[in-house]
Amino acid sequence: MKRLSLGIFSLFAVFLSATAAATPVTIGFDPLTVAGTGWTSIVHNVSATETSYTESGFVLSTTGNTPGQSGFGSAHTGQTDYYFGSTSLFNDDTNGGVTVLSKQGGGSFSLISMKIAAMTNTWSFYPGQEYVVFTGLLASGGTVSQSVLLLNNTSFQTVDFSGFTDVVSVSWAQGSAATKAFSQFDDIVVDASPAAPADVPEPASIALLGVGLLALTRKRGKSDTAA
Repeated sequence: MKRLSLGIFSLFAVFLSATAAATPVTIGFDPLTVAGTGWTSIVHNVSATETSYTESGFVLSTTGNTPGQSGFGSAHTGQTDYYFGSTSLFNDDTNGGVTVLSKQGGGSFSLISMKIAAMTNTWSFYPGQEYVVFTGLLASGGTVSQSVLLLNNTSFQTVDFSGFTDVVSVSWAQGSAATKAFSQFDDIVVDASPAAPADVPEPASIALLGVGLLALTRKRGKSDTAA
């Protein structure tokens, strides 16, 4: 009797863990928030090695073209020509610097959404004509891409991504041509939950098996009472 009850409990524990809803993670760059004017820079060392920023189990990285060049920048809250109400990050390599988002330690994830804006409101900007292209490297091979037109340079717009599921990295370039905008990004929403293992039973199968075990338990209980 105890063994059957324990079996049912374990079975439904597996079911709940297999069907539990994933909780998305938001990379908001809040640790970089600084009052006053100016910028926080994440700078390259003496050589053009990779610079990275890590938050919530994810890594944003970039490799500069010039030794000592800033890898990423973040405007302080008083820098109103760059700061649009929330701390964000931008790639400070203005010669087409590429930003790469990946999961810390490797593995796949899903990119759900992101806030993005033109770098600053002091430069010439042409709404609906300047864009950022995002490219995701799929875990199964191949790529997925999405081109985003920037709508303004004084506030962020939210970009919802389609098809960026089970990717191992997502990359996008800083503007290097008249039609590609220099941009900053914020509130990157990702889902780090791994795919369900292939040998996890389907919910319907688990439910039927659970009902069978429960019926067997009741029958065993009646037999014990009769004895």
